[in-house]
Amino acid sequence: MKQGNRISETLSMADAQKIVDLLHQVEALMPFLLTLQPEESRSLRNIGFDGLPFVMAALDATRASIDFTRRGFDLAEFEKDVALVEVLRRIQAVLAPLSQKVTDTFRVVGADAMITADDVYEDMNKDNGETAAVQASRQIMKKRYAHRISPEKAAKAAKATPA
Repeated sequence: MKQGNRISETLSMADAQKIVDLLHQVEALMPFLLTLQPEESRSLRNIGFDGLPFVMAALDATRASIDFTRRGFDLAEFEKDVALVEVLRRIQAVLAPLSQKVTDTFRVVGADAMITADDVYEDMNKDNGETAAVQASRQIMKKRYAHRISPEKAAKAAKATPA
Protein backbone atom coordinates (compact mmCIF):
# COMPACT_ATOMS: atom_id res chain seq x y z
CA MET A 1 0.00 0.00 0.00
CA LYS A 2 1.48 3.32 -1.06
CA GLN A 3 1.88 6.03 1.54
CA GLY A 4 1.66 9.74 0.91
CA ASN A 5 4.51 12.16 1.37
CA ARG A 6 5.07 11.83 5.12
CA ILE A 7 7.83 14.41 5.45
CA SER A 8 8.46 17.59 3.49
CA GLU A 9 11.51 19.37 4.87
CA THR A 10 14.90 20.56 3.72
CA LEU A 11 18.33 20.64 5.31
CA SER A 12 20.88 22.75 3.53
CA MET A 13 24.24 21.27 2.65
CA ALA A 14 25.84 24.02 4.73
CA ASP A 15 23.79 23.06 7.81
CA ALA A 16 24.44 19.36 7.17
CA GLN A 17 28.17 20.09 7.02
CA LYS A 18 27.97 22.05 10.30
CA ILE A 19 26.25 19.06 11.93
CA VAL A 20 28.86 16.64 10.59
CA ASP A 21 31.67 18.94 11.75
CA LEU A 22 30.14 19.20 15.23
CA LEU A 23 29.77 15.42 15.41
CA HIS A 24 33.43 15.04 14.45
CA GLN A 25 34.30 17.48 17.23
CA VAL A 26 32.28 15.40 19.68
CA GLU A 27 34.03 12.24 18.50
CA ALA A 28 37.44 13.94 18.85
CA LEU A 29 36.64 14.64 22.53
CA MET A 30 36.42 10.86 23.04
CA PRO A 31 39.49 9.37 21.31
CA PHE A 32 39.13 6.19 23.40
CA LEU A 33 35.90 5.09 21.68
CA LEU A 34 35.94 1.56 20.29
CA THR A 35 34.29 -0.33 17.47
CA LEU A 36 33.52 -3.95 18.35
CA GLN A 37 33.04 -6.83 15.99
CA PRO A 38 29.60 -8.44 16.46
CA GLU A 39 31.01 -11.63 18.01
CA GLU A 40 33.12 -9.61 20.45
CA SER A 41 30.13 -7.48 21.38
CA ARG A 42 28.00 -10.58 22.06
CA SER A 43 30.73 -12.08 24.26
CA LEU A 44 30.92 -9.10 26.64
CA ARG A 45 29.16 -8.96 29.99
CA ASN A 46 26.26 -6.53 29.60
CA ILE A 47 25.85 -3.85 32.25
CA GLY A 48 22.12 -3.66 31.47
CA PHE A 49 19.51 -1.63 33.32
CA ASP A 50 20.34 -2.82 36.84
CA GLY A 51 24.09 -3.03 36.28
CA LEU A 52 24.96 0.51 37.33
CA PRO A 53 23.59 0.16 40.89
CA PHE A 54 25.45 -3.17 41.11
CA VAL A 55 28.72 -1.55 40.00
CA MET A 56 28.18 1.45 42.31
CA ALA A 57 27.61 -0.88 45.29
CA ALA A 58 30.86 -2.68 44.45
CA LEU A 59 32.68 0.65 44.29
CA ASP A 60 31.22 1.76 47.62
CA ALA A 61 32.25 -1.53 49.23
CA THR A 62 35.82 -1.35 47.97
CA ARG A 63 36.13 2.26 49.02
CA ALA A 64 34.91 1.32 52.51
CA SER A 65 37.45 -1.50 52.84
CA ILE A 66 39.75 -2.83 50.18
CA ASP A 67 41.00 -5.59 52.50
CA PHE A 68 38.48 -8.20 51.30
CA THR A 69 39.36 -7.82 47.61
CA ARG A 70 41.72 -9.97 45.60
CA ARG A 71 45.38 -9.21 45.78
CA GLY A 72 46.38 -6.64 43.20
CA PHE A 73 42.91 -5.06 43.01
CA ASP A 74 43.32 -1.63 41.41
CA LEU A 75 40.81 0.68 43.08
CA ALA A 76 41.92 3.72 41.08
CA GLU A 77 41.31 1.88 37.78
CA PHE A 78 37.92 0.65 38.97
CA GLU A 79 36.97 4.22 39.95
CA LYS A 80 37.99 5.43 36.46
CA ASP A 81 35.89 2.73 34.80
CA VAL A 82 32.84 3.54 36.92
CA ALA A 83 33.23 7.29 36.32
CA LEU A 84 33.48 6.69 32.56
CA VAL A 85 30.41 4.45 32.62
CA GLU A 86 28.43 7.19 34.34
CA VAL A 87 29.56 9.90 31.90
CA LEU A 88 29.01 7.73 28.81
CA ARG A 89 25.55 6.81 30.09
CA ARG A 90 24.63 10.52 30.18
CA ILE A 91 25.97 11.03 26.65
CA GLN A 92 24.24 7.90 25.40
CA ALA A 93 20.94 9.08 26.91
CA VAL A 94 21.03 12.03 24.50
CA LEU A 95 22.73 10.36 21.53
CA ALA A 96 20.66 7.18 21.29
CA PRO A 97 17.27 8.92 20.86
CA LEU A 98 18.83 11.42 18.43
CA SER A 99 20.38 8.61 16.40
CA GLN A 100 17.04 6.78 16.34
CA LYS A 101 15.26 9.94 15.16
CA VAL A 102 17.79 10.43 12.35
CA THR A 103 17.47 6.76 11.35
CA ASP A 104 13.66 6.82 11.44
CA THR A 105 13.48 10.09 9.50
CA PHE A 106 15.94 8.71 6.92
CA ARG A 107 13.74 5.63 6.51
CA VAL A 108 10.54 7.66 6.11
CA VAL A 109 11.97 10.18 3.65
CA GLY A 110 13.75 7.33 1.84
CA ALA A 111 10.46 5.46 1.54
CA ASP A 112 8.77 8.62 0.24
CA ALA A 113 11.51 9.05 -2.36
CA MET A 114 11.40 5.38 -3.39
CA ILE A 115 7.62 5.40 -3.83
CA THR A 116 7.86 8.48 -6.01
CA ALA A 117 10.80 7.02 -7.96
CA ASP A 118 8.78 3.82 -8.51
CA ASP A 119 5.96 5.92 -9.95
CA VAL A 120 8.42 7.72 -12.23
CA TYR A 121 9.91 4.39 -13.35
CA GLU A 122 6.44 3.01 -14.04
CA ASP A 123 5.64 6.10 -16.12
CA MET A 124 8.95 5.73 -18.00
CA ASN A 125 8.07 2.14 -18.87
CA LYS A 126 4.69 3.27 -20.23
CA ASP A 127 6.49 5.89 -22.32
CA ASN A 128 8.01 3.08 -24.47
CA GLY A 129 11.16 5.07 -25.22
CA GLU A 130 9.31 7.95 -26.82
CA THR A 131 11.03 10.49 -24.59
CA ALA A 132 14.71 10.09 -25.45
CA ALA A 133 15.89 12.44 -22.72
CA VAL A 134 14.89 9.99 -19.96
CA GLN A 135 16.26 6.76 -21.44
CA ALA A 136 19.66 6.94 -19.70
CA SER A 137 17.91 7.32 -16.34
CA ARG A 138 15.51 4.50 -17.23
CA GLN A 139 18.45 2.16 -17.91
CA ILE A 140 19.98 3.00 -14.51
CA MET A 141 16.65 2.47 -12.76
CA LYS A 142 16.00 -0.75 -14.67
CA LYS A 143 19.04 -2.35 -12.95
CA ARG A 144 17.25 -2.22 -9.59
CA TYR A 145 14.55 -4.57 -10.84
CA ALA A 146 16.68 -6.71 -13.14
CA HIS A 147 16.97 -9.50 -10.57
CA ARG A 148 13.32 -9.27 -9.53
CA ILE A 149 11.39 -11.16 -12.16
CA SER A 150 7.75 -11.91 -11.52
CA PRO A 151 6.78 -15.61 -11.28
CA GLU A 152 4.86 -15.31 -14.58
CA LYS A 153 7.85 -13.85 -16.43
CA ALA A 154 10.18 -16.41 -14.85
CA ALA A 155 7.88 -19.24 -16.06
CA LYS A 156 7.77 -17.74 -19.57
CA ALA A 157 11.56 -17.37 -19.60
CA ALA A 158 11.99 -20.98 -18.46
CA LYS A 159 9.69 -22.25 -21.24
CA ALA A 160 11.48 -20.14 -23.86
CA THR A 161 14.93 -21.36 -22.82
CA PRO A 162 15.80 -24.77 -24.36
CA ALA A 163 16.93 -27.40 -21.85
